[in-house]
Amino acid sequence: MTVTPTICELVDASIRRHPDRPAVVGPDGEVATYAMLDARAERFAAALHAAGVRRGDRVGVCRWKAADTVAGLLGIMRCGAAYVPVDPASPPERNRTIFEDGGVRAILLDDRTAGSIDGVPGAVRIVEPPEVVEGGPALVAPAPDDLAYILYTSGSTGRPKGVCLEHRHATSFIDWCVRTLRCGPEDRCSSHAPFHFDLSILDLWMPLASGGSVVLIDEALAKDPRGLPGVIAERGITIWYSVPSILSLMATHGRLDEQPHDTLRIVCFAGEVFPLPGLRALRSAWPEPEFWNLYGPTETNVCTAYRLPAAIEETRTEPFPIGPACDHCEIRLVDDEGAEVSPGTTGRILCRGGPVMRTYWGRRPEEIEAFVRLPDDPDGAAWYDTGDLGSMDDAGDIVFHGRRDRMVKRHGYRIELGEIEAGLGRAPEIAEAAVWSEVVEGATVIHAAVAAVAGETLSIIRLRGHCGRALPPYMAPDRFHVMTALPRTSTGKIDYPALRAATASD
Repeated sequence: MTVTPTICELVDASIRRHPDRPAVVGPDGEVATYAMLDARAERFAAALHAAGVRRGDRVGVCRWKAADTVAGLLGIMRCGAAYVPVDPASPPERNRTIFEDGGVRAILLDDRTAGSIDGVPGAVRIVEPPEVVEGGPALVAPAPDDLAYILYTSGSTGRPKGVCLEHRHATSFIDWCVRTLRCGPEDRCSSHAPFHFDLSILDLWMPLASGGSVVLIDEALAKDPRGLPGVIAERGITIWYSVPSILSLMATHGRLDEQPHDTLRIVCFAGEVFPLPGLRALRSAWPEPEFWNLYGPTETNVCTAYRLPAAIEETRTEPFPIGPACDHCEIRLVDDEGAEVSPGTTGRILCRGGPVMRTYWGRRPEEIEAFVRLPDDPDGAAWYDTGDLGSMDDAGDIVFHGRRDRMVKRHGYRIELGEIEAGLGRAPEIAEAAVWSEVVEGATVIHAAVAAVAGETLSIIRLRGHCGRALPPYMAPDRFHVMTALPRTSTGKIDYPALRAATASD
């Protein structure tokens, strides 16, 4: 019988095999070996245990990227607890809401975030764990079905919802990553994604599970397409992973021909469709590495993968497929009645298997509408409906056709437009708000139409200021349309087609 390992067990095995090898390279180039990572993780675990954290608890994390932050994540899991990361750049109120919803027992902070989060009921704040904690670390080995982390994504009610991933879900995915990308001790993997973003699971735990190095890229540099090629060269990165938009910007503005990339052997992208012009430019600049298109919502980790050809045909006009199902899960394309669709026909993308989440925090699995059972499935096991549409091509690869609801992807982030509307609605000067999106030259553009309460005057500066306080940066609308009133249907609902038409000339 095969025993499913935990994230802790995978990393601990690397610590035993490679204590003196570099585990984490900080944004400033400082190297933490596996032995150093082990010692720092024990300090965090000891401090958390002393603060009352026990197996099954949740611990919030609001820290910027650093080797100690990675050690903190490992220390949380060594207590048998799950980490709940948030974006340090997001409004403190949103992060506080996430921590309160998750019922965190403690919050890990750093010197830059120590003043941003307070007043979370029952949560102990830890900025710097002491060198020695009385009683020692009192580590608890988590079980495979214990929660490893909760990642909060955009929610249709205007409140974020927590995706609960167990150790077995994560290690099913990590094992696939290590095997497919052939990650080993000589690899140096970019950590471009912030830790609250699901791309970070591959960034962090694949290299640490295989004895490789995590190269942390800080938040400012992560947005600088001119500076990133230099990091690849200077740090000798071998595996790169990010959303397509940053890679496209690197191809356009990064002067890739001036920076060596001879160490780079694999380039992975996920989170959104990669428009062909940018992909073609990048492939031309980097002809040697393997390119992988990865797909999967936070709830499933990566569930399909497609390896791109060595060259992109000039005659190609459509984005590449998202590939077949990964071997650690199953994928089906079904119609609205749950029947499997024929090749070439668009259907709902369903997934089940090792990497699929347990539930959303605070919800029983049977209450989640996205978990469905198919009429022709003999074992009756539930499938997760991704909300995405796809079709099967002649080669057996899935072609992505977008979402069925009002959720969009921008810069790799999954955004529920209703959450932006809820955030705008919290402004006392806004009477009503409606948000929609369109794709312009391959990029998602978010529009917001707003109407002021009587006696108020809305300006773009005022609206952007409110968004900065109420929403994370990646959710801020690109274009605002100030109206006296929003058009409505006969049932009183906002008439989005009429709204689009009324603002088309703005």
